[in-house]
Amino acid sequence: MTISTPTRSVMAIGQINFTGNVIPASWWRHITLPSGRPDQTAITLLSEIVYWYRPAEVRNEVTGALMGYRKRFHGDKLQRSYQAFADQFGFSKREATDALKRLKGAGFITLELRTVQTSEGMTLSNVLFVEPVPEAINDINSMTRKSDAKNATPVPSERNTPSVPTEPLPLSDVGDPTLKSETYTEITTQITTEIKNTIGTPADAAMPSRPAKQEYSPEFETAWQAYPKRAGGNPKHSAWKHWNARLREGITPEAMLEGVKRYAAFVTATGKLGTEYVKQAATFFGPDRHFEEPWQAPPAPAGGRGGMAPVSGFREQDYGESSYNW
Repeated sequence: MTISTPTRSVMAIGQINFTGNVIPASWWRHITLPSGRPDQTAITLLSEIVYWYRPAEVRNEVTGALMGYRKRFHGDKLQRSYQAFADQFGFSKREATDALKRLKGAGFITLELRTVQTSEGMTLSNVLFVEPVPEAINDINSMTRKSDAKNATPVPSERNTPSVPTEPLPLSDVGDPTLKSETYTEITTQITTEIKNTIGTPADAAMPSRPAKQEYSPEFETAWQAYPKRAGGNPKHSAWKHWNARLREGITPEAMLEGVKRYAAFVTATGKLGTEYVKQAATFFGPDRHFEEPWQAPPAPAGGRGGMAPVSGFREQDYGESSYNW
């Protein structure tokens, strides 16, 4: 069988209509952390932003002819909060915020905080608007950069605040925000991430290969074995990811292991062991650092009236004698 003869699986995949986000393979080479590893969080968020700015086709319902294009969002820019990005992909708010600011620092996007006014007259401050920089996106859309003068490596995480306009901006072309979506844009019901593989790419330019089996450190394995069991999912790889993130922040493995032991004792004492009320390990080792909490078990309930007979009614009690010194 040659490369010109497609297999049954190749033909079946070719008939699937993939929609949503598209991540070019070149992004994994050009959007990196200071360590040189791909910035997975930033790449995921950039693909989402680019999706919203890809024009949607408008076709004639009868002939199917292309009539033109339209944008997918209301207003002049995409409005999306840091929390909305985090909720969509399962990141923490801090992870999403830092990744977006790295993208801004690298020149891939712009972030703007505005004061807007809803149709009901309510004034909202610090509303985030995001816009990609087409020239920078086009520059990294191939394995070889079109411009070597511009560094595409995101800068280290920094807290930078975009300028806020002095006058409130009217929401003439923007709908009021909803509590569910926390965004002024339309809601997508299906987000699919697709990686476009480049055929014939040199071996040294291919995407970084992932090991067949994840290897964990002995300290993490010890903590994982001591972690209380829970009902439902508890992805080990996600916990490993947050464990390493805390190590980079200067937390020692011993501190996290002691936190696991305290939490395991707490869960056992409160009768939650093996239930869905046990935190996922990824949350426990996450940015909120639940392993630093004391996790003191509540005191045992009092054992009644200290040996006194239970009181069932006033008529049944003998008030003639008492051992109490009134």
